This record gives sequence, structure tokens and C-alpha cells, in this order.
Amino acid sequence: MLAREIMTADAVAVAPDTSLADVASLMVAERVEGVPVTDGDGHLLGLITATDFLRLLLPNRVRFLDVDLYLGPRRLHQALLKEIAGIRAADIMTRAVYTVEPDAPLEKVIGLMGEHRVRHLPVVQEGRLVGIIHRMDVVRLFSRWMTGEERGP
Repeated sequence: MLAREIMTADAVAVAPDTSLADVASLMVAERVEGVPVTDGDGHLLGLITATDFLRLLLPNRVRFLDVDLYLGPRRLHQALLKEIAGIRAADIMTRAVYTVEPDAPLEKVIGLMGEHRVRHLPVVQEGRLVGIIHRMDVVRLFSRWMTGEERGP
């Protein structure tokens, strides 16, 4: 089995200048925990995950701790929103991303995801995004094997 057979081919992606509010809204609407960042030609530039949002918020939360203690959580919330309002996708995306090509064998996909704890694996061909494999794509495949819908490895 190859990466192209289990990937989500119509992967949603964002441009580097997409606001974090729009990235978050897209992730919620699409029910994904990670989205690729691509340029106008579809070249993969990076990946934004839910973890990137956590990393962004944690340092700000610590920095604004005095504000929280003095002014209360509502003012802290407003201060955090103001602080991060101008941040764009390119500012928080992970640039060094593991990828596979469409013809990569399933063993390589599972190996990369397992060994490096990769939750979202972009599938690229000549540097352009052609799909993405999420952990649930692998679970879905496993389920099909177990129910007999598809023959296993």
C-alpha cells in the first residue's frame, strides 16, 4: 500500500499571510489538528498544528501573569488577543516538516509517524502539496483491515 492510497487528497492549506484567527477557524471547521502552509504555487512551506497554538499562548500567559493577578482574567484575555492579533501563519508554522512522496510505502509512512511522533504527514511531489496523512487516516485503514473491508498488509 502506498501513501497516495491513504492520504487525504483534498487537503486544506493556508497561505503564509493567513491570520491566526482564520487558521483556527479553518482547523475547527475542517476538524483537523494541523494544516499545511503553502505558497501560491502549492509548494509546502510549513505546517501549523494545535501544538503551535499552545506554544504561542503559553509564553504569553506567563508574561501576562502579573496582569492576570492585578486586573483579572478578562483583562488578560483582552491583552493576549491584542498581543497575538497581528501574527500570521508564517510566524508560528513549523518549517522543518517530515514529508513523503505519493509512492512512499505504508511502512515508511507508519515508520515516520511512529518514530518521530508525527501527527500530520504532508504528501509532496516535486515540493508541491498533493495530500496529507493524519493519524486518523492510519486508524481508518486499520479499522478497514480489522472489519475485513480491506485486505491487510
